[in-house]
Amino acid sequence: MRNLRDVRPILLLLACTLFLAKGSAQEPDPLPLLVKALDSGRIVVVDLTHMLDEETPYWPEGRTVTPFKAKVVGTYERNGLFARELEIPEHFGTHIDAPAHFNPHGWTVAEIPLERLIAQAIVIDVTQAAKGQEEYRVTVEDIKKWESTHGAMPSAGIVLFRTGWGKRWPSQKEFMKQDAKGSPHFHCLTVEAGRYVMKQMKPVGIGIDSPGIDRGDDHTYPLHHLTLDANTYLLENVGGLEALPDTGAILVVSPMKLAGGSGSPVRILGLVTNPSGRLSSK
Repeated sequence: MRNLRDVRPILLLLACTLFLAKGSAQEPDPLPLLVKALDSGRIVVVDLTHMLDEETPYWPEGRTVTPFKAKVVGTYERNGLFARELEIPEHFGTHIDAPAHFNPHGWTVAEIPLERLIAQAIVIDVTQAAKGQEEYRVTVEDIKKWESTHGAMPSAGIVLFRTGWGKRWPSQKEFMKQDAKGSPHFHCLTVEAGRYVMKQMKPVGIGIDSPGIDRGDDHTYPLHHLTLDANTYLLENVGGLEALPDTGAILVVSPMKLAGGSGSPVRILGLVTNPSGRLSSK
Protein backbone atom coordinates (compact mmCIF):
# COMPACT_ATOMS: atom_id res chain seq x y z
CA MET A 1 0.00 0.00 0.00
CA ARG A 2 1.40 3.39 -0.96
CA ASN A 3 2.23 5.94 1.70
CA LEU A 4 1.81 9.70 1.26
CA ARG A 5 5.61 9.89 1.18
CA ASP A 6 5.45 8.32 -2.29
CA VAL A 7 4.14 11.58 -3.70
CA ARG A 8 7.25 13.51 -2.72
CA PRO A 9 9.43 12.64 -5.76
CA ILE A 10 6.74 13.88 -8.14
CA LEU A 11 5.98 16.91 -6.00
CA LEU A 12 9.64 17.84 -5.95
CA LEU A 13 10.00 17.55 -9.71
CA LEU A 14 6.79 19.42 -10.43
CA ALA A 15 7.49 22.11 -7.88
CA CYS A 16 10.90 22.75 -9.34
CA THR A 17 9.72 22.49 -12.93
CA LEU A 18 6.57 24.56 -12.76
CA PHE A 19 7.42 27.18 -10.20
CA LEU A 20 11.19 27.43 -10.77
CA ALA A 21 12.12 28.99 -7.48
CA LYS A 22 15.48 30.73 -7.41
CA GLY A 23 18.34 28.44 -6.52
CA SER A 24 22.07 28.17 -6.54
CA ALA A 25 24.13 27.32 -9.59
CA GLN A 26 24.90 23.92 -8.05
CA GLU A 27 21.26 22.79 -8.17
CA PRO A 28 20.42 20.51 -11.14
CA ASP A 29 18.11 21.78 -13.85
CA PRO A 30 14.73 20.24 -12.93
CA LEU A 31 13.34 20.05 -16.45
CA PRO A 32 15.72 17.31 -17.69
CA LEU A 33 15.03 15.39 -14.45
CA LEU A 34 11.32 15.38 -15.13
CA VAL A 35 11.80 14.40 -18.77
CA LYS A 36 14.18 11.60 -17.74
CA ALA A 37 11.73 10.28 -15.15
CA LEU A 38 8.94 10.21 -17.73
CA ASP A 39 11.15 8.65 -20.41
CA SER A 40 12.46 5.95 -18.07
CA GLY A 41 9.00 5.03 -16.82
CA ARG A 42 9.75 6.05 -13.24
CA ILE A 43 6.80 8.42 -13.62
CA VAL A 44 3.86 7.02 -15.58
CA VAL A 45 1.13 9.15 -17.14
CA VAL A 46 -2.41 7.79 -16.74
CA ASP A 47 -5.36 9.17 -18.72
CA LEU A 48 -8.42 9.74 -16.52
CA THR A 49 -10.61 11.01 -19.33
CA HIS A 50 -13.44 9.34 -21.24
CA MET A 51 -13.61 9.67 -25.03
CA LEU A 52 -15.89 12.44 -26.30
CA ASP A 53 -18.22 11.43 -29.14
CA GLU A 54 -21.86 10.82 -29.99
CA GLU A 55 -21.92 7.81 -27.62
CA THR A 56 -20.96 9.92 -24.57
CA PRO A 57 -23.66 9.80 -21.86
CA TYR A 58 -25.38 13.14 -21.35
CA TRP A 59 -27.48 14.66 -18.56
CA PRO A 60 -30.94 13.42 -19.54
CA GLU A 61 -33.28 16.00 -18.06
CA GLY A 62 -34.61 18.13 -20.91
CA ARG A 63 -32.90 16.01 -23.59
CA THR A 64 -33.73 12.87 -25.51
CA VAL A 65 -30.80 12.88 -27.96
CA THR A 66 -27.10 13.53 -27.60
CA PRO A 67 -26.03 17.20 -27.62
CA PHE A 68 -22.75 16.23 -29.29
CA LYS A 69 -22.56 17.47 -32.86
CA ALA A 70 -19.56 17.20 -35.13
CA LYS A 71 -19.78 18.61 -38.66
CA VAL A 72 -17.01 17.89 -41.15
CA VAL A 73 -15.94 21.17 -42.78
CA GLY A 74 -12.76 20.01 -44.44
CA THR A 75 -11.75 16.79 -46.19
CA TYR A 76 -8.46 15.61 -47.67
CA GLU A 77 -10.07 15.18 -51.08
CA ARG A 78 -11.73 18.60 -51.20
CA ASN A 79 -9.47 20.77 -49.05
CA GLY A 80 -6.26 18.84 -48.58
CA LEU A 81 -6.93 18.66 -44.83
CA PHE A 82 -9.39 17.31 -42.29
CA ALA A 83 -11.35 19.58 -39.90
CA ARG A 84 -14.64 19.61 -38.01
CA GLU A 85 -16.89 22.08 -36.22
CA LEU A 86 -18.02 20.92 -32.79
CA GLU A 87 -21.09 21.74 -30.72
CA ILE A 88 -21.05 20.43 -27.15
CA PRO A 89 -22.27 21.64 -23.74
CA GLU A 90 -19.82 22.97 -21.16
CA HIS A 91 -20.79 20.13 -18.83
CA PHE A 92 -20.30 17.06 -21.00
CA GLY A 93 -18.21 13.94 -20.76
CA THR A 94 -15.34 14.09 -18.29
CA HIS A 95 -15.64 17.73 -17.26
CA ILE A 96 -14.98 20.36 -14.63
CA ASP A 97 -17.57 22.40 -12.76
CA ALA A 98 -16.02 25.82 -12.17
CA PRO A 99 -17.09 27.70 -9.02
CA ALA A 100 -19.11 30.10 -11.20
CA HIS A 101 -21.45 27.20 -12.07
CA PHE A 102 -23.33 27.82 -8.80
CA ASN A 103 -21.43 30.68 -7.17
CA PRO A 104 -22.09 34.09 -8.80
CA HIS A 105 -18.90 35.42 -7.21
CA GLY A 106 -16.80 32.34 -7.96
CA TRP A 107 -14.10 31.81 -10.56
CA THR A 108 -15.10 31.01 -14.11
CA VAL A 109 -13.25 28.11 -15.68
CA ALA A 110 -10.69 30.52 -17.19
CA GLU A 111 -10.13 32.20 -13.84
CA ILE A 112 -9.26 29.13 -11.76
CA PRO A 113 -5.66 29.73 -10.58
CA LEU A 114 -3.29 27.47 -12.49
CA GLU A 115 -1.62 26.17 -9.35
CA ARG A 116 -4.96 24.68 -8.28
CA LEU A 117 -5.10 22.60 -11.48
CA ILE A 118 -1.97 20.64 -10.55
CA ALA A 119 -2.21 18.95 -7.15
CA GLN A 120 -1.60 15.76 -5.24
CA ALA A 121 -4.53 13.38 -5.31
CA ILE A 122 -5.98 10.74 -3.06
CA VAL A 123 -8.47 8.08 -4.09
CA ILE A 124 -11.17 6.87 -1.70
CA ASP A 125 -12.38 3.50 -2.94
CA VAL A 126 -15.94 2.46 -2.06
CA THR A 127 -16.44 -0.07 -4.85
CA GLN A 128 -17.04 -2.97 -2.47
CA ALA A 129 -19.53 -1.04 -0.34
CA ALA A 130 -21.33 0.17 -3.49
CA LYS A 131 -21.34 -3.20 -5.26
CA GLY A 132 -24.79 -4.29 -6.31
CA GLN A 133 -26.42 -0.99 -5.35
CA GLU A 134 -28.10 1.42 -7.75
CA GLU A 135 -27.46 4.58 -5.73
CA TYR A 136 -24.74 4.23 -3.12
CA ARG A 137 -24.00 7.36 -1.12
CA VAL A 138 -20.48 7.72 0.27
CA THR A 139 -20.53 8.15 4.05
CA VAL A 140 -18.27 9.78 6.61
CA GLU A 141 -17.40 6.27 7.80
CA ASP A 142 -16.11 5.40 4.32
CA ILE A 143 -13.74 8.37 4.52
CA LYS A 144 -12.65 7.56 8.07
CA LYS A 145 -11.89 4.01 6.93
CA TRP A 146 -9.49 5.48 4.34
CA GLU A 147 -7.93 7.66 7.06
CA SER A 148 -7.45 4.69 9.36
CA THR A 149 -5.27 3.11 6.67
CA HIS A 150 -3.46 6.13 5.23
CA GLY A 151 -3.62 8.80 7.92
CA ALA A 152 -5.11 12.27 7.71
CA MET A 153 -6.13 13.55 4.28
CA PRO A 154 -3.57 16.00 2.85
CA SER A 155 -4.74 19.59 2.68
CA ALA A 156 -5.22 21.53 -0.56
CA GLY A 157 -5.20 18.45 -2.76
CA ILE A 158 -7.76 16.69 -4.93
CA VAL A 159 -9.91 13.92 -3.49
CA LEU A 160 -11.30 11.38 -5.95
CA PHE A 161 -14.06 8.89 -5.21
CA ARG A 162 -13.83 5.53 -6.96
CA THR A 163 -17.31 4.02 -6.75
CA GLY A 164 -17.27 1.59 -9.68
CA TRP A 165 -19.97 3.53 -11.51
CA GLY A 166 -17.58 4.26 -14.35
CA LYS A 167 -17.87 0.65 -15.54
CA ARG A 168 -21.31 1.57 -16.90
CA TRP A 169 -19.77 4.01 -19.40
CA PRO A 170 -20.72 4.66 -22.21
CA SER A 171 -24.27 3.32 -21.82
CA GLN A 172 -26.68 6.25 -21.53
CA LYS A 173 -29.30 3.98 -19.95
CA GLU A 174 -27.02 2.41 -17.36
CA PHE A 175 -24.89 5.46 -16.59
CA MET A 176 -27.82 7.83 -15.97
CA LYS A 177 -30.26 5.20 -14.65
CA GLN A 178 -33.45 7.27 -14.87
CA ASP A 179 -36.50 6.49 -12.78
CA ALA A 180 -40.13 6.64 -13.94
CA LYS A 181 -40.13 10.43 -13.48
CA GLY A 182 -36.99 10.86 -15.57
CA SER A 183 -34.66 11.67 -12.67
CA PRO A 184 -31.19 10.09 -12.88
CA HIS A 185 -29.76 7.95 -10.08
CA PHE A 186 -26.11 7.09 -9.51
CA HIS A 187 -23.46 6.73 -6.81
CA CYS A 188 -22.79 10.03 -5.05
CA LEU A 189 -21.94 11.50 -1.61
CA THR A 190 -23.97 12.09 1.49
CA VAL A 191 -24.10 15.73 2.54
CA GLU A 192 -22.29 14.74 5.75
CA ALA A 193 -19.44 13.17 3.77
CA GLY A 194 -19.09 16.31 1.66
CA ARG A 195 -18.96 18.50 4.74
CA TYR A 196 -16.37 16.23 6.34
CA VAL A 197 -14.06 16.35 3.30
CA MET A 198 -14.36 20.14 3.03
CA LYS A 199 -13.61 20.62 6.72
CA GLN A 200 -10.77 18.12 7.06
CA MET A 201 -9.03 18.52 3.71
CA LYS A 202 -10.05 21.89 2.27
CA PRO A 203 -9.44 20.45 -1.20
CA VAL A 204 -8.86 22.42 -4.38
CA GLY A 205 -10.99 19.86 -6.20
CA ILE A 206 -13.29 16.87 -5.69
CA GLY A 207 -13.85 14.24 -8.37
CA ILE A 208 -16.02 11.16 -8.87
CA ASP A 209 -16.49 8.48 -11.54
CA SER A 210 -20.25 9.06 -11.67
CA PRO A 211 -22.26 12.04 -13.03
CA GLY A 212 -21.87 14.00 -9.80
CA ILE A 213 -21.50 14.19 -6.02
CA ASP A 214 -25.11 15.29 -5.42
CA ARG A 215 -28.10 13.00 -5.81
CA GLY A 216 -29.49 13.17 -9.33
CA ASP A 217 -33.02 13.81 -8.10
CA ASP A 218 -32.07 16.59 -5.66
CA HIS A 219 -32.37 19.88 -7.51
CA THR A 220 -31.26 21.91 -4.49
CA TYR A 221 -27.69 20.66 -5.16
CA PRO A 222 -26.44 21.06 -1.57
CA LEU A 223 -22.95 19.71 -2.24
CA HIS A 224 -22.48 21.80 -5.37
CA HIS A 225 -23.24 24.87 -3.28
CA LEU A 226 -21.01 23.70 -0.43
CA THR A 227 -17.98 23.09 -2.64
CA LEU A 228 -18.30 25.72 -5.36
CA ASP A 229 -19.10 28.45 -2.84
CA ALA A 230 -15.67 27.68 -1.36
CA ASN A 231 -14.02 27.81 -4.83
CA THR A 232 -13.45 24.05 -4.78
CA TYR A 233 -14.02 22.82 -8.32
CA LEU A 234 -15.70 19.52 -9.20
CA LEU A 235 -14.59 16.82 -11.64
CA GLU A 236 -17.42 14.64 -12.92
CA ASN A 237 -17.46 11.47 -15.03
CA VAL A 238 -13.79 10.85 -14.23
CA GLY A 239 -12.47 7.79 -16.07
CA GLY A 240 -9.74 5.25 -15.36
CA LEU A 241 -9.64 5.64 -11.58
CA GLU A 242 -8.77 1.97 -11.20
CA ALA A 243 -5.30 2.89 -12.53
CA LEU A 244 -4.59 5.31 -9.66
CA PRO A 245 -3.21 4.31 -6.26
CA ASP A 246 -4.99 5.43 -3.10
CA THR A 247 -2.17 7.90 -2.48
CA GLY A 248 0.92 9.12 -4.28
CA ALA A 249 -0.41 10.52 -7.55
CA ILE A 250 -0.32 14.03 -8.96
CA LEU A 251 -3.22 15.23 -11.11
CA VAL A 252 -2.92 17.63 -14.03
CA VAL A 253 -6.36 19.06 -14.82
CA SER A 254 -6.60 20.76 -18.22
CA PRO A 255 -9.89 22.50 -19.04
CA MET A 256 -10.38 24.84 -21.97
CA LYS A 257 -9.61 28.50 -21.24
CA LEU A 258 -13.21 29.40 -21.94
CA ALA A 259 -14.10 33.03 -21.22
CA GLY A 260 -17.05 33.23 -18.84
CA GLY A 261 -17.30 29.45 -18.72
CA SER A 262 -19.23 27.69 -15.96
CA GLY A 263 -17.35 24.52 -16.83
CA SER A 264 -15.58 22.71 -19.62
CA PRO A 265 -14.79 19.26 -20.95
CA VAL A 266 -11.42 18.46 -19.43
CA ARG A 267 -8.41 16.21 -20.01
CA ILE A 268 -7.20 14.83 -16.69
CA LEU A 269 -3.75 13.26 -16.45
CA GLY A 270 -2.48 11.34 -13.45
CA LEU A 271 1.26 11.17 -12.74
CA VAL A 272 2.16 8.04 -10.81
CA THR A 273 5.56 6.90 -9.55
CA ASN A 274 6.75 3.48 -10.69
CA PRO A 275 9.90 2.59 -8.71
CA SER A 276 10.45 -0.63 -10.67
CA GLY A 277 11.13 1.23 -13.90
CA ARG A 278 9.40 1.33 -17.25
CA LEU A 279 5.67 0.83 -17.45
CA SER A 280 3.58 1.63 -20.50
CA SER A 281 1.25 4.61 -20.21
CA LYS A 282 -2.46 3.98 -20.74
